[in-house]
Amino acid sequence: MQMRTSIATAGLSIGSLALAACGSSASEDAITFMSGGGTYGDALNEVFLTPYSEESGVTVVEDPTMSYAKVRTQVDAGRVETDMIPAEGYWSVQQCGILLQPLDLEIVDLSGIKEELIQDECGAPLLTYSTAIYYNTETYGEDGPDTCEEFFDTTTFPGSRSVRSAAVPNPLIECALIADGVAPEELYPLDVERAFAKIETIEDDLLFWEAGSDSETQMATGEVDIIMAWNGRAYAGVSQQDASFAGGEGDSFLIYDALVVPVGVENPEVRMELVAFMMQAQRQAELTKVIPYSPAAAHAELSDLPADLEPFLPETNPAMVAGNHVQDQRWWAENADSVANTWQSQFGG
Repeated sequence: MQMRTSIATAGLSIGSLALAACGSSASEDAITFMSGGGTYGDALNEVFLTPYSEESGVTVVEDPTMSYAKVRTQVDAGRVETDMIPAEGYWSVQQCGILLQPLDLEIVDLSGIKEELIQDECGAPLLTYSTAIYYNTETYGEDGPDTCEEFFDTTTFPGSRSVRSAAVPNPLIECALIADGVAPEELYPLDVERAFAKIETIEDDLLFWEAGSDSETQMATGEVDIIMAWNGRAYAGVSQQDASFAGGEGDSFLIYDALVVPVGVENPEVRMELVAFMMQAQRQAELTKVIPYSPAAAHAELSDLPADLEPFLPETNPAMVAGNHVQDQRWWAENADSVANTWQSQFGG
């Protein structure tokens, strides 16, 4: 099956490349922060990057793309232009000491971070979030599919399903197994062959999103019926772009992002200072007020949250708490390549 994306998604990818090109002209003293763009990039800019630049005098340039391959190419070539990435936990675990350098703990204080999120020596946990299932209310009304069983039930809930195009760590794998009868507490190690057999049953209905901002666009335009999306992107689609989507309270999959610094950056201690700035508990709490991702800091006080945000936040919405399944980032780090190869052979590119 060849991977299908929407016209809107393709257009956004081109726009992101153009913005990245603009960012590459920044001065050599600037920190280039690869953000992924969209509402996530906007939130990081508002809460962390702009205040840090104002306080420190160090210019921070946002690269709105998100490409681990780009970082690998830079490190392999010995010309590292990306200084920092809020990477998925599995990638920090997998690439620590290879593409990523250990944190300078003389500068970065992790003592206030939730211990269970510290999985390696290179990643400074920033936030947690969920991939949840949301449905188009114009298609299904107010009682649509948001569990894995319903996501794979094309008879009761016919329509297109959109998922992330990246294979790793794609919770469609876990979701397929749950839909096929595997108990959530017995998911790992994942039976990848069984998962892909289940995915084959819905592949004619699958669409894909690449960047997180693409999922927002697919929801806002109403071009998909069901989507597995990051909870913060779903919030942005509904609250900021008037997307007619609901759900998120069935099955969801919890993951964390960690700040990482590639091997070979210039003046790594300057980059570590920004990492340290972003570890501050109350700054992380301020991020939650802008986008519903939970702080990695154990003692961040979540108060005065916008009323429309709380239903999308995995740690304050009881239904999301009940439906959350924690993705095993170590399993994904160890098995990323084999899953990616199987994904590529099934879906193409």
